[in-house]
Amino acid sequence: MIKAAAAAALFCIAPAMAYAASNWPELTTPESDYVEHCSGCHGMQGDSYPAEIPVLRDRIGYFMCIQEGREYLIRLPNVAYSPIPDNQQLADMMNFVVFGLGGTSVPKGAKPFTAAEVGKLRTRALATESLIDARAEIVGKLVGRCAVPKSMNDFYDGQGQAAR
Repeated sequence: MIKAAAAAALFCIAPAMAYAASNWPELTTPESDYVEHCSGCHGMQGDSYPAEIPVLRDRIGYFMCIQEGREYLIRLPNVAYSPIPDNQQLADMMNFVVFGLGGTSVPKGAKPFTAAEVGKLRTRALATESLIDARAEIVGKLVGRCAVPKSMNDFYDGQGQAAR
């Protein structure tokens, strides 16, 4: 009786498991790390609206225009204090965020993060200052020096839409 019930359950479950496995996208480790550690706030595709969290999609790459912006991305507390202990794995995730989600906002010639760079910057987390003030200061420099839209001064365009 138990064997028959187990066989019936397997007969019913196996097609569903095969369907799920064949239709779910296979994520790379950096993508999976982003989903696990960042997407809860920034959204699965980097679009956090309506939350008052910065939109990443087509915007985060602008930070790579100046060294301070590049460093800021790794020094953010949720990045610097990430539970991802391996600096190369964290660098790979941040490279996915910047070069994948950042889209056309990434300046030409921007270099990917390295494990050594991440390891060094993680020790200087922005833990004692206002992140909003730090972001505003860096964005002010970006707008002045790089081909960055003024909408980067805000998380959103003021009309309930993620600023692009």
